[in-house]
Amino acid sequence: MREEMDRSHRRLLGEFRMISNLIQRRILSECGDDDAFTVTYGWILGYIERHEDEDIYQRDLEERFCLRRATISKTLLSMEQKGLVERVSAPNDARMKILKLTEKGKKTNHEMIARIEHIEKEITRDISPEMLDNFFDLSEMIRDRLQETEVKEI
Repeated sequence: MREEMDRSHRRLLGEFRMISNLIQRRILSECGDDDAFTVTYGWILGYIERHEDEDIYQRDLEERFCLRRATISKTLLSMEQKGLVERVSAPNDARMKILKLTEKGKKTNHEMIARIEHIEKEITRDISPEMLDNFFDLSEMIRDRLQETEVKEI
């Protein structure tokens, strides 16, 4: 059991980092040795599938997940190589590439959704709906503040 820390020594960013690490470890442990998956892949697969009736471009993912262009570009290239997504030329501008899930990408996404729902149910089982609402409200405030103060790419 974790040693109780004096409140004056707790740091918000430290807590977020620890929680993020634990979530990633848990999700990856649920995937076993599946090298076709990373947590970021899961975010992207889910987003594209939820918006399958829209044209989704790389820049949409950059904005949605607060990730830099180079990070998303590298991730999408890897996902293409693994057969999870494909880039299709936009009808009005062949330079623009619309992101689409492959059948393998859809299957992987559905499997991940089931695993994530299981994990979320498990870790929130003793948390009241009001506490969860407060958590999401606070998280949104912190995310907004970070985005407001972020140094923009040139």
